[in-house]
Amino acid sequence: MENGSASSNSPAAQTEGGRLRPTSSDLELLSASTGREFLQTFVDLLQEVIQTDFIAISELRVTDEERIQVKAGWMDGESLESFEYDACFTPCLEAIKSAEIVLIHEDVQSAFPKDELLQHKKLESFLGYPVLNSQGEVIGLIQLGWRQQTSVGECHQILDTIRDFSLRVATELENLRTMRILEALARGPDLGSSKGVFHLIAEQIQQLLGVKAVFVAECSQQDRSTFSILAYCEGGRWLHEMEGTALSYEGRPCEMLESQEEFRIQSGLAGAYPEQERYLTAPFDSYLGVRVSDAAGNTIGHFVVFHDVPITTHKLETKLLAILRDRLGFEILRRRLEN
Repeated sequence: MENGSASSNSPAAQTEGGRLRPTSSDLELLSASTGREFLQTFVDLLQEVIQTDFIAISELRVTDEERIQVKAGWMDGESLESFEYDACFTPCLEAIKSAEIVLIHEDVQSAFPKDELLQHKKLESFLGYPVLNSQGEVIGLIQLGWRQQTSVGECHQILDTIRDFSLRVATELENLRTMRILEALARGPDLGSSKGVFHLIAEQIQQLLGVKAVFVAECSQQDRSTFSILAYCEGGRWLHEMEGTALSYEGRPCEMLESQEEFRIQSGLAGAYPEQERYLTAPFDSYLGVRVSDAAGNTIGHFVVFHDVPITTHKLETKLLAILRDRLGFEILRRRLEN
């Protein structure tokens, strides 16, 4: 990458033995920034000193396949912000799955021949640093790539610099995710569209967890053995024909929510409920149901998540799901008052 590829506002930094030593003005600028601004400032600071051909800070997003979305970065003088790609067949996935640093000093293209980015950009070496939250869960990745071989010594100096800021990077990635959910809930549904607040809640749950399907439901006031679907999204498509459909709790995993706040089936959903024909034909294998209660503890609804692999919720996602659950409960009660 050329020297002028990073932002013209990138801070000046000093080096000591090849290691980045931010000046007081650098630290002040980093301290004053948050979110994407912090991530981009940090990337610019690294790039100014290290001079890589590719540099990025990315967020892990689990959808149909492992995907990564770049939050800040540069490649050949072009910004990579919001660039999203499959992590399959890449050294990135190895770093994510192992939660360990991946460092390849030469011939990375041969090691990962199906990685289109490596092949197209002719990168020779790669460094992938997994970003962990306070629970040790991988939530993102710091990536660097070069078109020439790298040495053990220079990469270790770079790693020392990254470690100094890794906790702050993790905090900012978590904050970005939290803000996306909260901002969407604060804005409410788009009044110019057909999506209502229940669609918004289902949509945010699906985006948060990156799962195959989500529905939100209300427990019937007349017959507490049944519930009706308020919004159902599957594979990115709204199943409007399901809305308003009354279903029985009996014979479905949702009936477990009468006595439990949460119920999970990590695999074998169709085998556990063979009488449910939809489970046999739909691409589901796992289930997560969360009960929604009123202030008196009475069940008023629930939401359900389906996926084709085990559903894992990190600590932050669990907190955000609680916010979405409470919002769903509020909207169900408001709907009842309006009716």
